[in-house]
Amino acid sequence: MSSSVLTAVSQQSINHRGHAYEAMHERMVKNLQLFFQTDNDIFLLTSSGTSGFETTVVNFFSPGDKILSFTCGEFGNRFADCARAFHANVIQVKFPIGSAVSISDVEQTLNSHPDAKGIFFTHNETAVGVLNNLKSILPIVHAHPNQPLVCVDAVSSLGGVDLPMDNLGIDVLFTGSQKCWMAPPGICMLSVSKKAWEFHKSAKNPRYYFDLDFFKKFDEKNQTPSTPALATLFGLDASLSHMAEVGRDAVFSHHQTLMHHTRNKIKKMGMKLFVADEDASPTVTSIALPVGNDGSGWLKELRETHHVVLAGGMGEAKGKILRIAHMGYAVKKEEIDQALEALEKVASRKE
Repeated sequence: MSSSVLTAVSQQSINHRGHAYEAMHERMVKNLQLFFQTDNDIFLLTSSGTSGFETTVVNFFSPGDKILSFTCGEFGNRFADCARAFHANVIQVKFPIGSAVSISDVEQTLNSHPDAKGIFFTHNETAVGVLNNLKSILPIVHAHPNQPLVCVDAVSSLGGVDLPMDNLGIDVLFTGSQKCWMAPPGICMLSVSKKAWEFHKSAKNPRYYFDLDFFKKFDEKNQTPSTPALATLFGLDASLSHMAEVGRDAVFSHHQTLMHHTRNKIKKMGMKLFVADEDASPTVTSIALPVGNDGSGWLKELRETHHVVLAGGMGEAKGKILRIAHMGYAVKKEEIDQALEALEKVASRKE
């Protein structure tokens, strides 16, 4: 986190029903709309980004609804599992880890299920470092005769990657405060289209804390229905204000630059990237581990000897990769270089 965010989260608390909070809430929503690229409602949920799964399922679907879920990693799997927990009829199409969702497979699946009610995608699969090309995929989805609801998990991409919600016709889009927004964890930011509100009218799933009817009523007066995580919101407000000042295009370009820099350095080190260049994430890069090495020793040595914290794989990618994040407007090339220099030293000792 930047120094301005750290300063912001340490300030005295305020009345979340008072004018100071209402002014901050209104400012945050306006800045979020800039990066979501939408005129739609945006709600601030005090919860992790994962709560976007449940909020989506319970507000817009009913038991038995057919949902097509296209997944290429652990977080896509979790989105599908959440729908199953609320008794949706989930048709999950899984792609090999390290590979993006295939446009031809999406088209074939859509053609096979004319009664699909919802379509789930993970924009940026954090568990493996794959970015799905929704700009190419979504026109195919919109041609579906049943006009299913398009729901997108962009927890680790939004705010760092160009994903114009309105232009692409995304109906439900959510992200998390601790990722590209560089604020503390604890807030899920979720946007809802007019089409989604029509689905909401007939949705039969039980809901209470995540009932967006409550959020919409309170949002009209720039409040949340229950007590929000104020310290996190102070940090998010500071971060959003800085991002708006820097400019959306500059923030997106910064992430592209960091991605290319990171991947080029890894290639020069002689290490193998896990994801092809055309599917690479602008916010996290995965590095393939040598066969037979689960990476736990690497992570321990990086942490204890070099004071560098990287992540291992998740789900099916566990023990197969290391991940290095480069998400956030404040991340510098020099910080990436320091982490990769440490990794190169550890890798040389493991040979």
